[in-house]
Amino acid sequence: MNTHRTGRRLTALLLTLASLLALALPAGAFVNASDWAVSSLNEANLLGILPEVMQEADMGEDINRMEMCYIATSAYEKLTGNVPMPNRTDYFTDTDDPLICAAYEIGIVSGYSDGTFQPEKLLTRQEFFMILSNLNACIGMPIHLTTDYLSDFVDRYQVGDWAEEATQEVVGLGLVQGTKIGDYWYLNPTGSTSRQEALVMFLRCYKNADQFMQTDWITEEEMQEMIAAAEAEAATGEAAELVSYALSFVGCDYVFGGNGPTVFDCSGFTRYVYAHFGYSINRVADDQVNNGTAVSFQELQPGDLLCFSNTYSSSDWITHVGIYIGDGRMVHAANSTRGVTVDSVTSGYYYSHFAAARRILN
Repeated sequence: MNTHRTGRRLTALLLTLASLLALALPAGAFVNASDWAVSSLNEANLLGILPEVMQEADMGEDINRMEMCYIATSAYEKLTGNVPMPNRTDYFTDTDDPLICAAYEIGIVSGYSDGTFQPEKLLTRQEFFMILSNLNACIGMPIHLTTDYLSDFVDRYQVGDWAEEATQEVVGLGLVQGTKIGDYWYLNPTGSTSRQEALVMFLRCYKNADQFMQTDWITEEEMQEMIAAAEAEAATGEAAELVSYALSFVGCDYVFGGNGPTVFDCSGFTRYVYAHFGYSINRVADDQVNNGTAVSFQELQPGDLLCFSNTYSSSDWITHVGIYIGDGRMVHAANSTRGVTVDSVTSGYYYSHFAAARRILN
């Protein structure tokens, strides 16, 4: 029996149960929440994406940039199993809030050109659309836009060029529906959004992203594309074989201390894969950084060992490892939520926590 898929079905059932429980909970748990928002707010709370700081906030008031960071990092942690912990807290001149800095490192938010973040500033709707899109990108969700999804909105011209693609995405995915006034639909991209409106839309984004994360989304065709990408990046024959072998474990469960052949932790996975090709490396991630020879990020080749720091600890030691497969991606035993999977290393969470690369293959 495929326990990884069984676990995913269980997660889906739990999400459904959370939705039913949310509908059954009594109203009045949130300050000034509208009747139409209560069930969604309860569901967000049950799913663990409603930060404590928001649970007693006035839901009728508009949401600010700091609050959105808190919600987004909570969702990111639930989706990936990675606890957002920044490497630095000096990115902005007006805040050193660790969750804001973590959201910035991950790629969920950005600051202003003058070096500020302006955490108390109200979030415009198009800024919010961008955050939803960034979250999708951070978990590697592929987006295929096939038409103009904004053609029905009379105020689409108010969407900034920088937010056009993100707005198309969130409308196309059904995360944002707009408001109908008379015979016309409006996005109100430059207006602000109440906390309850933002949370309802963010819940849609989270559930859509979670469905993606719980799906065996790497198809055989995509697997072959990754193998071809490794060969195209001048991989040796041995490296191409190693990449193909490592990808064959996608979908296996993550278990702390797992050494294979069906369950792994991060360093157990890399050690098992390299051992199959006759290379003996250390067992623990912080020791594996001493194996092989050092290479820079710009010199990466398929088959190289990637090392990351500060993924669950604030120290500088190596806490996670994976194998570079080419095309800016790695295969790794991610965590108990996702198992062995593929992630980008050229942007997002792992890019911001990259510490070293080692060439193990001859």
